[in-house]
Amino acid sequence: MTIIQAVHFNRGLVACLVAATAVATATGCGPNTGTVKVTGTVKLTNGRPLPGGRVILTGGPAGANGAIKSDGSFTLGTFTTTDGVKPGSYTVTIVGAAEPDTRSYDERIQGIGKEPPSLIAKKYTSAATSDLKVEIGKGPNVLNLSLEPSPAGAAEPPAAE
Repeated sequence: MTIIQAVHFNRGLVACLVAATAVATATGCGPNTGTVKVTGTVKLTNGRPLPGGRVILTGGPAGANGAIKSDGSFTLGTFTTTDGVKPGSYTVTIVGAAEPDTRSYDERIQGIGKEPPSLIAKKYTSAATSDLKVEIGKGPNVLNLSLEPSPAGAAEPPAAE
C-alpha cells in the first residue's frame, strides 16, 4: 500500500467512525440518561440557610448528590455534578454540614483539636435514621428541605430577612 492509498484509507475509516457514532447517539446509545432536573434549598427550622455540606439521595433507581452552596441552594446530579436524578423514591441524607473548620491542615491530619460542631441533627447524616423522604417525578423538581438544628446550633437566632 502506498502512502497516498493509506491516507485515503484512513480518511474513509474516520468517516465511518464518525457516522457510526452519530447513529449510536441518535438511537439511544448516547448521553440520554433518563434524569430530570432537581434543585432546591436546605434551611434549618429557625430559617437560617444551611451554608454548606452535601445533599445525598439513596434508595431510588440510581443515587444522586449535590453540593450545598453558602445560600443553602443545591443542584443534584447522578452521572455528572448537575445532570439531574432518575425519577423514583429516595431517602435524603445531609453530610458535611458543620461550622467552618479553623484548624490548620496539619492539625486536622494529626487529629489535633476538635472537629467543628454539626449544624444539623445527627439523624439526617445516615439513610438508616433520616426521616426525609422524597419522590422525584418526571420533569423539573424543586426540593425545599427544612432540618432540625443540632442541639449545639439550636440557640442560634434565625437569619435576618
